[in-house]
Amino acid sequence: MKNSLPWIKLLRLPNLLIMLLIMLLVRYAIVLPFLQAAGITALPGLLTFSMFMLAVLCTAAAGNIINDIADIEIDRINRPQKLIVGEKIAEKTAKSAYNVFVGLAILLSISLSILIGNINMFVLIGMVNGLLWFYAQRYKRQFAVGNLVIAFLGGLLVMVTWFFDLFFLMQDPIKWAQATTVMIMMLELVSIYAVFAFMVSLIRELVKDMEDIKGDTKMGCRSVPVVLGITTSTYIVWALMAVVASMLVWWQVKLFSEGALAAFGFLFLTESLLLMAGVQLAGNPQKKEFAIISVLLKLVMLTGILSILFIQL
Repeated sequence: MKNSLPWIKLLRLPNLLIMLLIMLLVRYAIVLPFLQAAGITALPGLLTFSMFMLAVLCTAAAGNIINDIADIEIDRINRPQKLIVGEKIAEKTAKSAYNVFVGLAILLSISLSILIGNINMFVLIGMVNGLLWFYAQRYKRQFAVGNLVIAFLGGLLVMVTWFFDLFFLMQDPIKWAQATTVMIMMLELVSIYAVFAFMVSLIRELVKDMEDIKGDTKMGCRSVPVVLGITTSTYIVWALMAVVASMLVWWQVKLFSEGALAAFGFLFLTESLLLMAGVQLAGNPQKKEFAIISVLLKLVMLTGILSILFIQL
């Protein structure tokens, strides 16, 4: 167990489990109910979907590894006591693990493209792996670009789970025609949660940059806090939190009007966690406060996505 702990931290296992849960919820609580309501039952089974989820998780794991490899010197300044690559795991070993995860993701995406008869899955997984590599090597050191890339990928996780079945349906004109009868409603619901994931991911990335400002400044990174300062960055984060809060209130009103009272009530938990994260930013937050904010934002994401379970389609 002791030897596996550095790998659990390197791969960000809790984050991967949250991603797994999001994919399961989007497919089995949104996509499949809509498609089944349209009379479509012959869809890829659990084994094929598991291959898709594994490809996505391998891609995310590879992104986490290459990010830590690229950040060795920055992390020596920001969190020397938590440094993994170069201390607990050799850099060469980490690079080998990165290659293995990318290789697995590509092989799985090729297999999926063959099984569902659509090359788009391979193209999409390949694109995300490339984007994560460029993020680690270049984008995260540019003003706001890295934040937007990660936020985009956060929202894409919700959308790509929807794409999984759409790519399959595209190969059958009859099934595709059936799916179009529920496409607008399905797109609306998936888009709401994708935008929510984008916004929360963006906020969390900005908060992480605020925490890492010391190392980023020394290593020449042009993150938002480095360029604009902590005070301005705090106001930006609060403004984005206000946008998310407004989105949640709007969604609650819509859910209430449609009789989805369980989902309406559950989202008060998400709003409370978001408020707590905002309060933690007040004053002069230190490492401890930033760690609390990071956990709270993860819970905001988790509870927001979990509200899908309380919506009766």
